[in-house]
Amino acid sequence: MKRIYLSLILRIILIFVSAWLAYGLINDNPLLWIFITSLAVALASFLVGDMLVFPRYGNVSAALAEAVLAGIIAWIVDMLTERFYIGWLSTLVFVVLVFIIGMILHRYLERND
Repeated sequence: MKRIYLSLILRIILIFVSAWLAYGLINDNPLLWIFITSLAVALASFLVGDMLVFPRYGNVSAALAEAVLAGIIAWIVDMLTERFYIGWLSTLVFVVLVFIIGMILHRYLERND
């Protein structure tokens, strides 16, 4: 159980940093919307990637599912608000960073299993 909480906390922190790099530095979005987007991405990727896809299909499939889900969630937040804007380059950077984070965290989960 302790491993799950640590994984979730690490995921939230790392996805926030990657969202800030992608959407804060490239597109100059407000920090509040970056935090909201990264929190939604972290929780959804934890539930879908770590709990559903990873145990059944493995590391690469789960990280890919998390990356696609991250791009979709960021796009939805962009469509729902006028204060948050994403571009193609920032979304590509964010999706690649989420994929890398997923690969690293899943290896951590495999080692500590």
